[in-house]
Amino acid sequence: MLRFMTFYRFSNITTARGALLKTVSKEYKYEFHQYEQEPSLMKQIKHLGYQLIDDPKTNKVILKKEFPTAKISIEFRGTPPPLEGKIKIPKEDQSLSQHPKYQDQIQTKTQEKKEVYDLGTLSVDYTVLIESEKGEAVAFECNTSNQTTFINSVQPVYDIQEYKTQSKYRKFITDYSGPEINKLDEQLKQSFYTYLESFGINQSFNALIEAYSLDKEQRSYMQFLKSMERFLAI
Repeated sequence: MLRFMTFYRFSNITTARGALLKTVSKEYKYEFHQYEQEPSLMKQIKHLGYQLIDDPKTNKVILKKEFPTAKISIEFRGTPPPLEGKIKIPKEDQSLSQHPKYQDQIQTKTQEKKEVYDLGTLSVDYTVLIESEKGEAVAFECNTSNQTTFINSVQPVYDIQEYKTQSKYRKFITDYSGPEINKLDEQLKQSFYTYLESFGINQSFNALIEAYSLDKEQRSYMQFLKSMERFLAI
């Protein structure tokens, strides 16, 4: 009985592995043939004067640039594309769609579905570390939403090397993450945005971040599929 159970389980594992390998291989081939990096991405990075650090073994991307009085590094990760939903009137309402009496009811249900499925906003988190000539630094934790910059926090950095190597969780529990930006005096808040923009962090830069983040995610996904294929093929 024990031998039969062992054989049965082994047979199941082999079958499941074979099925998964076949599906993973098919998905990889599809993604590989569909993938093509937007040619302008690398041109834009070069044109803006950034040094690109993109290790294919990680999901992290770093952009570095030197200015006359400071140098900055921008770190972000690959981000999956936003979910997109289709708004449909439920089948039971189709026969009523032409009847004036039910238009309000249909519009209400359609609006409810918009609230549920309107998820097509791309948001990318990124950190801007600005280092002065004196060796002091300040970090901006930001995110871009449809190419618009949102500053989440601004904090001084006392140990640049430690900051670069610490995890976000470690930074959160050990360092003061700065005030809530949206609760600051309006003029002070706007000054932070203006300062960040003086380093070229603007709408066109955010568009670049968003596009490269999607591209990085796609390459990481293909790498994941290839790694799974190698593992399952053993």
